Formats: sequence, structure tokens, C-alpha cells
Amino acid sequence: MTRGLPSGGRRHLRDAHQPFGLPLLPALLLSILAGWVYSFAFPSPNVWILAFVGVGGLLAALRGRGFWSGLLVGFAGGLSFWFSMIGWVTLFLGAAPLLALGSLEALFMGLGGGLIALVYRSVPLLWRSRWGRVGVTPLLVAAAWTAREVVAGTFPYGGFAWGRMALSQSTSPFAPLAAWFGLSGLSFVLAWLTALTVACLVEPRGGFAPVERPRPLEHLVPRLLAVAAAAGLLLAIPPFRPSEAGVMRITAVQPDTHAGYFDPKNDPEANLATTAEATLRAQTAGSDLIVWPEGTSENDPFSNPSILQQLNTVALLKNAPVLTGAITTRNGKYYNSSLLWEANRGLAGVYDKVHPVPFGEYVPDRAFWTPFAPDLLKLIGRDYTPGTRSSVLKVGTVPIGVDICFDIVDDGLIVGSVADGARVLVAQTNNADFGTTEENEQQLAIARLRAIETGRSVVSVSTVASTTFIDPTGTTLAAAPPFRSVVRTEAVPLAIGITPAVAFGVGLGAAIAVLGGLLPLLLALLARPVRRRARG
Repeated sequence: MTRGLPSGGRRHLRDAHQPFGLPLLPALLLSILAGWVYSFAFPSPNVWILAFVGVGGLLAALRGRGFWSGLLVGFAGGLSFWFSMIGWVTLFLGAAPLLALGSLEALFMGLGGGLIALVYRSVPLLWRSRWGRVGVTPLLVAAAWTAREVVAGTFPYGGFAWGRMALSQSTSPFAPLAAWFGLSGLSFVLAWLTALTVACLVEPRGGFAPVERPRPLEHLVPRLLAVAAAAGLLLAIPPFRPSEAGVMRITAVQPDTHAGYFDPKNDPEANLATTAEATLRAQTAGSDLIVWPEGTSENDPFSNPSILQQLNTVALLKNAPVLTGAITTRNGKYYNSSLLWEANRGLAGVYDKVHPVPFGEYVPDRAFWTPFAPDLLKLIGRDYTPGTRSSVLKVGTVPIGVDICFDIVDDGLIVGSVADGARVLVAQTNNADFGTTEENEQQLAIARLRAIETGRSVVSVSTVASTTFIDPTGTTLAAAPPFRSVVRTEAVPLAIGITPAVAFGVGLGAAIAVLGGLLPLLLALLARPVRRRARG
């Protein structure tokens, strides 16, 4: 009953249940700064703790805003984050890809910011106790943050799952949690801890005041201790490690060739010859598998007998099967493939990349998009077709999970290959199009988290940089120096059994995404009558 109150009384009632929000301009500036800081949590410089600082700043800028204002603030922070994070896309193609991809991903961050702003506005009206707001708000904020990550990672055209909060933690003490929760679940946990920290720092003792005052130190200390206790409980969760059963000796070949698709020095025949010669010169005694990187053969081996002869020669002389990247054609369609070749058997297995990269490996809806950037899109002369084959191939009796380049960010593919029996993961990639930029380090960080998440060794094999052997704990067993021709053989552990992340992680991430997308909207609807009554 507020209709009879004077305007000052109605305003006091409204302010008593609404968080203080910065004016729009300071909020935009804070969001831009926070997005930039957030990018430094990823390689490079890989200062993982800055993920909490950056995301915390973004959340602080969103408090007290409406949906549209939150969208604008989130979009500004998204532009700052993405333009800093993926500047490597400009190396050969200029600013156009960065402007297009960065703006799209920033728009998703804006939509996520709008949802988070709804949470901050609605929860204080529906849960008026301080403990309700501190308990409920961080959970819903984390769900909305994770929902935005999941949607952006799957839509449109398969999405772009780079830049998730979990992916900033490959070297942090929180990384082992990936084995329990999966990458989306880990993002949720980290976002929750960040939102809890923000709530503990700014939540008033009673209702909200029209202007929030600084917290006395004696009130902040127990709150900070509560945050430290929450972080301590997460860090106390023991690592989950599947059982190991034997080892597999794998030879990784990093040829250091000019293999970039857009590199004017790219010579497919010379690249293949260099890779084969480096392998034949190297000591590979006892190797169970030789791995060449993505796109080692840019010409279809099945249309060129000399390529098959080189594969057969290496497999025969080295007494080990060869897993090579190749571009294949079947029925007039191009595929980005991995071919398993055995000397006495020939072709022993094929995996075709399931999710070619849009606007990189194919142009979706080419007729529609070409008028927007005709000179740029005509550089993508062939459109790769999505594969339908299993990514699990057998080397002798050992099932291996194969992924090609940006496959490494595909939760369903990576987790699915382990669920289908893969005992080790082999990641073939061609980083040459990104030169000495941070892309190869960011991709390697994802591979490291995949090892922890799946409880499997990961062997990442590149044309030019970041060829690395990683054990199931995420520890580097060996690594090739970047931009050097290196052939290295290592024994990597084989694992049996699955982690909780493999069993439940993808489903958990999907459930969080649904709840995080729908609950803020539902709460906003439920809070409207309360807000209307408060306004009298």
C-alpha cells in the first residue's frame, strides 16, 4: 500500500530494494576498461587471476541498470575484450574479419549484459533479505553469463566458442575443476565466485540507500573471508583422474613450413616433401604412431599417386602408421580430413572435420554474404563440407580421438570422442595463418584444459608452433620450440574410464544455459507488479 505516500516516501521504498547503478558514461568507461583487463587473463600474457578482475568490473558496471542500458554497457565491454583478444585474425586478411567477428561476439556479450542487468534489478524486489540477494543473485548472474557463452559458442553457423571464462584458467589452481564440471560448468563456477565477490563488496547491511556509501573496514573483512572460504572450498575439491593403462609412443612432426592458406609462399608440394623428409631423417624407433599436422597434403592424395607413395614410404621405413592432415575430394565435395595410413594395409581410417570454420574454411550462404565483402570472400575459393564420420580411429587396438584445429573448442566432439572410447586425443592444427600471434598459445591453452576435462593425454601437432605433449593432468611432457623443424617421440599415458565432465558436463552446460537464458526474463516479469506497486 504505497498510493497514499508522498513522492519522497515512494522513492525511498523504491530505492530500498534497488542496487545503486553508476551513471551511464562511467559505467561504459568501466566496462571498456574491464573488458580490456579481462583479455589479459588469456594467453598472452595469461595472467589468469585477471579474469576475476575483468569480469568483476563488467558485473559492477551492470548493477542497477535496465535491460537496454545493460545491453549497451555489455556491448561496450565486449568490443574492448574481443578486439584485444582476437587481434590475430587480422594478420593476413586485415581489419574486416576482426570488425565482423568481434562485433558479433560483442553483441552476444551485450545481450548477456542485458540479462545480468535484469537479474540485478529483479532479485532485490523478489528476495528482499540480504542473504537472499547474496545467495540468489550470484547464482543467477553466473547462469546468465554461462548461457551467453554457450549460445555464442553454438550460434550462428556453429558459433565461436573462444574466449569463455573457463579457457582463461589453463594454468590456474581452478583448472582441475574442469574434470568435474566440464568447461561450461567451470565457467559457471568461476562466474559465480566473481559475482559472489562483487555482492560481498557492495551489498549493504540493510536495504539499498539512494547513494551507497563506502563500507567500513570491519564490515568488509568478514565478507572477504567468506569469499576466501568459498574459493578455498572449490580449491579443496580433489583432482579427478581416470586410471592409466599403459602408454603409447607417438611421434609428432612440426615441419615449420609456409603452410598458411593465405601465405603467398605456400607451396603444397614443397610442404609435403619437407614434412616427409624431416620424418625420415629423425630417430623414431619404437613409435606406435607418426602424426603430421593439419593440411600436410593440400592436394588430394587419392588423385595423386605420388602422395600415397610418400605416405607408404614413411610408414614402411619407420614401421609405424602415419596420421596425416589432407584435403580430400569425394563426389565433387571438399573435406578437411585426417587419414590414417598403414604400410601393409593402406588407408586404415578417415576422419573428416565435422565443423569447418565459417568464413575461414567455407562461406555459409555465399550468395548472401559475398556482396558485403566480395574481395575478401573470393579468397576462400573452396567450401569444405562437414564430415559425418566418427572422430575415433583405431591404431592397432588403441582407439584415438582425432580433432582438427578449431575442433578443439567443440565440447560435443571432444567429450563425445572420449565417451566413444578414445584413450588418447590427437589434435592436428595449422597455425601458420596466424604467424607469431597469440592464437597458437590460446589454442594450446584449450588443449591443456581438454586434457584435464577428459582425463586423456593430448598430443597437439602443428605446422609451425605449439606442438606439445600433454598428460591427463594438464602437465606438459614435452614441447617443440616454435618456428623450428622438430620431430619428437614421447610415451604418453593411455587412460581408461571417464571423468564426471565426460559423463555429465555437456548436459550440465546445456541445462545452465537454458536456465540462465530464461530465468532472468521470468524474474523480470514477476518483478514488474512489485515495481509498479513501489512506484505507486
